[in-house]
Amino acid sequence: MSVQYELVEKVVKAGGTVGVNCDYTDIKAALDDIADNSAGKRYVLRILNGTYDVSNDGNLYLGLKNYVDLIGQSRGGVRIVKRDDDYSDAKNVFDTAYYGQRIEYASLRNLTLIGYNLKAPVHIDDEYLQGTIELVDCTLINENTPDMGNYRNGLACGLRQGQRVVARGVHSNGMLWMHNGFEAYAGEGCRFELYNCISPFIVIGELITYGNDTIVIEGCRAEFLRYLYIKGVAVQQLRPYVQSSFSFELRGNSIDYVEAVTTMDLGYTSVPTAFDELCEGKWSISDPSIHQFVRNTGAADIVRGSLVSRNGDGVKRWASGERLYGMALDVILPVDYGIVQDRGIVFIPVHPDTEIAEDEPVELDASGRAVRHGRGEKIGVAQGRYAHGDRPLKVKLTKSQLS
Repeated sequence: MSVQYELVEKVVKAGGTVGVNCDYTDIKAALDDIADNSAGKRYVLRILNGTYDVSNDGNLYLGLKNYVDLIGQSRGGVRIVKRDDDYSDAKNVFDTAYYGQRIEYASLRNLTLIGYNLKAPVHIDDEYLQGTIELVDCTLINENTPDMGNYRNGLACGLRQGQRVVARGVHSNGMLWMHNGFEAYAGEGCRFELYNCISPFIVIGELITYGNDTIVIEGCRAEFLRYLYIKGVAVQQLRPYVQSSFSFELRGNSIDYVEAVTTMDLGYTSVPTAFDELCEGKWSISDPSIHQFVRNTGAADIVRGSLVSRNGDGVKRWASGERLYGMALDVILPVDYGIVQDRGIVFIPVHPDTEIAEDEPVELDASGRAVRHGRGEKIGVAQGRYAHGDRPLKVKLTKSQLS
């Protein structure tokens, strides 16, 4: 049964003539004038190609309204720009908080959003969202520099129970990130869904809701996915134990690695202990494109972070002369099962006297350290330059090591 509603369309054209080729020349004015929007009367603002500059306009951000879709004429042709002179992390290009109204549904489509001296092109973190917000075929550009706050934000969300954010075909030069809240509740929690998106990395922040929050990442490209356990927040004392709220659905992605870290300072520094503290040490986020669930068929324990080789229908600890299969993400006792990463990027210790250039092929020496490729079997390619140090080297595993 189809849902019946009235649809009202208005045209916004930068530099246009109202009453001749558009209804508005300004996006905010068009949004401000909508007063009777509802599930039964929905609005579409058709944003024609052009640059809509809201820099230094005296507002913190543009808003979203219930059952109002902002649809650009073309993704590259519609540019909404907010480059303010003074920095504030309260500023965004779009934010759900502006109108202070309940939002059951709203969307941004076919738009390029550019921000400078602000938190993010799109920010969603309030009680007003009580349904779904969609971003479809949008480009999010954050022009902040590394010396500024929030320079890595593309889409930034803090979600509560019943809230859902869906991004489809979003391209961003900053991270796509969300965190949940502090509430303890029964039933389904929030949902954060990414489909066919491209960004440098994706971050999921765990504030411990003790709920049932769902993350869907499908067909996306990012260097890594970070699970960030944000520890030490006072309201986490809701119960005498901690428990992760998230279930992850990862399908068909091109993500080079997954990391699980704990932070005491909201992410400025972190240590790789999230699964130790929340999941009894077992690796709990798997992406089938880079992870395998395998059995230790060897005689020795496999330590987390150690290299492994094939052994019959399972794996064993790698030894010199054997073909590398991957790196263990779990402690795997003999006959037990665990997660091994066999594709993407892994971090391998390097001989301290070694110099390795970016994109240079590498192999393993007899002790399992990465060295420049020579006569041995190539295991991958260096992702970054290495010179006389003690930090691990990022190595993109090659398909030849898997055959």
